[in-house]
Amino acid sequence: MKKSIYVLLAALLLPWSGALAQSTEPVLQGTWKYLRNFTFVQIDAQNRAYQCRIMPDLHVLFSTGQITESGAIEWSPVRFFSLYGKEFVPSGMDWGSGTIELRNRVMFLTAPTASGTATERMEFDKVPELPTMCIHYQAVAFE
Repeated sequence: MKKSIYVLLAALLLPWSGALAQSTEPVLQGTWKYLRNFTFVQIDAQNRAYQCRIMPDLHVLFSTGQITESGAIEWSPVRFFSLYGKEFVPSGMDWGSGTIELRNRVMFLTAPTASGTATERMEFDKVPELPTMCIHYQAVAFE
C-alpha cells in the first residue's frame, strides 16, 4: 500500500515539476537590445539572427547570421542605409564570426571590434519588439 502511494505521488509531481522547469528556462529566440546603444538582435525559430544598429545620425547598419548548435555565429557582410533609405557603398566593415550565449536571461554576443584587433562581449536584454526602422530593413536583409 505504501509503495502504491509513493508511485502515485511521484506520478503526480514529476510531470508538474518538469513543466515548471521547462517554462522558466530562458530561450534565445526573440528580440534583444544592447545595453549601451541602439543595437538590436532578433533570433527566429530557425536560429537565424538579424542585427540592426541605429546610429546617432539615424543611419542603419544591419547584417544577418546563422547560429550553430555550439553557439557560434557567422555574420553576412554589413549593409549601410542612410536616414533617407539610400544604401551606401560597403566600406569593408565585417562583423565576422563570434559566439552567442544566454546566461540568467541576458544574452552575450562576443564578436570582433570595429578595428578587428580585439573582441568585445556585449550584453543584451530582451525587449518586446524591434524599432520600426529595424523592422523596415529586416525585409531587405532576408531578401
